[in-house]
Amino acid sequence: MRKRRQERKRKGLVIALNTYAKRNNIQLSELEFVEEKERNQVDGCAALYVHSNFLVKGSDGKHTMFFAEMRPDCTQEEDVVLCTPLEENNYGHCYGCDDRAKELRHPSGGGYLGGHNEMIFHLEELDSDDDCFM
Repeated sequence: MRKRRQERKRKGLVIALNTYAKRNNIQLSELEFVEEKERNQVDGCAALYVHSNFLVKGSDGKHTMFFAEMRPDCTQEEDVVLCTPLEENNYGHCYGCDDRAKELRHPSGGGYLGGHNEMIFHLEELDSDDDCFM
């Protein structure tokens, strides 16, 4: 059972990486998923998201740390909110990862939906006066 769960997580990250490649006109053969380093589930605007750091090997053999935000059971491109390489100085803030995943790095420029302190938790009822009302 644990092996299946790990495989599902890996497949979700490969989908995120493929989405990044497609959005940036990069050939899939130029990027290879290596391993996940850190993962955390966070609340967002009426939804749950997974934040993940994972290593990717480029066609030059160099390893790069990536950040991805996606739905917990990522099975398709539409489940990926953001997937991007991290620079050495990327240490964006995420309230959702502060306590449970202190080592998880985020892009400094934002772009992710989950983990902001003004977010309404997914268990609370939304009304039309809330910023996140859909």
